[in-house]
Amino acid sequence: MSGIVYVSFMGLLAALFLIIKALTFDASDWISRGLKRGDLYSLIEVASGVRPDGLTFDQARRLEARRMIRPYGNGRFRATLRGRLALLLRQALRRTESVSQSRDAA
Repeated sequence: MSGIVYVSFMGLLAALFLIIKALTFDASDWISRGLKRGDLYSLIEVASGVRPDGLTFDQARRLEARRMIRPYGNGRFRATLRGRLALLLRQALRRTESVSQSRDAA
């Protein structure tokens, strides 16, 4: 019986930790940490397949360090799941910002 109580207690602690982490998560900071201007636009081009070779050496190094892209072939890159998630979060943040700005203007 004490094993069930222990597992339940640890599950509640883990759930509490996840809730606190979710409430204090700064998505815009996570997305742009260590990146420079233009890196995310280049990531969009890579993720969409428009220009899989459209990264400079420095952009590729920064995005690869954040594990948002992975190289394949000769100078070509693919967006990873993490890179696509960053782009989705960025899009969602921009939508909420535009909605809040339109409410403030009205």
